[in-house]
Amino acid sequence: MANIQKAIDELHIAFTKLNDGFFEGYLPEPAITIQSGGKRKSMGWCSTKEVWQDKEGKNKRYELNIGAEYLDIDFMETMDTMLHEMVHLYNAIQGVQDCSRNGTYHNKRFKAECEQRGFYFPNEKDERYGWAFPKLTEESKQKIKGLDINEKAFVIARRSGSSGAATGSDEGTDSEEKKKTSYKWVCPGCGVIVRSTKPEIALKCMTCDQQLEEDK
Repeated sequence: MANIQKAIDELHIAFTKLNDGFFEGYLPEPAITIQSGGKRKSMGWCSTKEVWQDKEGKNKRYELNIGAEYLDIDFMETMDTMLHEMVHLYNAIQGVQDCSRNGTYHNKRFKAECEQRGFYFPNEKDERYGWAFPKLTEESKQKIKGLDINEKAFVIARRSGSSGAATGSDEGTDSEEKKKTSYKWVCPGCGVIVRSTKPEIALKCMTCDQQLEEDK
């Protein structure tokens, strides 16, 4: 009989194998969780800070979550989500901010790293979410199939509906985004800062000729 512990154990195994296969084993093991995506209906997320730690602050871990409602979808989609969040983890460790707008807008830094880690982008940049929808290449899918990850571990998911925002993530929630009234924009070239009261505007630095990016 399938249970949630089998899924959690296999996610840890999958992380290790994906880490070795796509990141040369560079990534530290995070606290891997299965939580509801809540109102965001998120398939997964990775914290940008080490939000898990012991009382002494010595054992610190990032959080990588797979949405409870999506745990039993197509196996390759689950691996797509896992690897997607591992790209976020890699960028977090490198000190690279790859998202803005409370973690919803994926910028060109995220896109660039995805393309180095077995993804491609079938569609152009989304106005609201940026480069948030990469897809595994066929070569990556074949590579993952060869990692001997147990697909049968992911046959159970949350069915009773979701309520409340996802916990443990420092990337924000829909309700938090609505309350936000001030937005900070930074030029990736010279670092000039501009503030606005609107979230979706296009600002360009006349000195560097680059579009400003929102800074959380």
